[in-house]
Amino acid sequence: MLYADLRYDYARTWPTRLDDASFDDFARIYGELEDEGRRAIAGTSMTPEMVTIARAADMRYVGQEHAVTVDLPAQVFEQQDRAAIKRHFDDMHLLRYGSTAPAERAEIVSLRTTVTGIMRKPVPEEIARGRAAPRKAARTGERPVYFDGHGFIDTRTFARDRLTAGNRIKGPALIEEHASTTVLMPGDALEVDRFGNLDIVVGKRRS
Repeated sequence: MLYADLRYDYARTWPTRLDDASFDDFARIYGELEDEGRRAIAGTSMTPEMVTIARAADMRYVGQEHAVTVDLPAQVFEQQDRAAIKRHFDDMHLLRYGSTAPAERAEIVSLRTTVTGIMRKPVPEEIARGRAAPRKAARTGERPVYFDGHGFIDTRTFARDRLTAGNRIKGPALIEEHASTTVLMPGDALEVDRFGNLDIVVGKRRS
């Protein structure tokens, strides 16, 4: 949540053949949607460092039922490049469906815009570094825990806020903190990174 930007997504239904679409209408509709996004950001209690705009359109070949969403760079509107819009659509259709029809006409179903207020990100703080074995102060005891397929196992418990970077713990184990408990199953392995994240290998899979 601390790293999240302010993002607002808007869409306007606008069924139009690409060949008939007016760039003045593009500018008007996108402008209205983007102004709405800017007002939404201004109405929050947050002050972003900058506001970015991303445009897209839901498009399909004439006669198709389903549309695909195509990201459209600002240059296609600045240069009023209708052919570039078609190429972006053909490329996305190929990516989505495995086929493309450059000679076929395309139509727009709706226009989309994303208005994002880029927030200043907090600087992550590194925690103290320790050895592979957690210090005694991090160990809070041991208690029986039931693991499916293993039954009850005497399981070590650790206080997360007392772990240091580089600590390694093999499951079974419980890493406890105020709001949650991280469970290491038998066979799992954990290492604390320099920011205090718990890097866990579940069997042979990393999470």
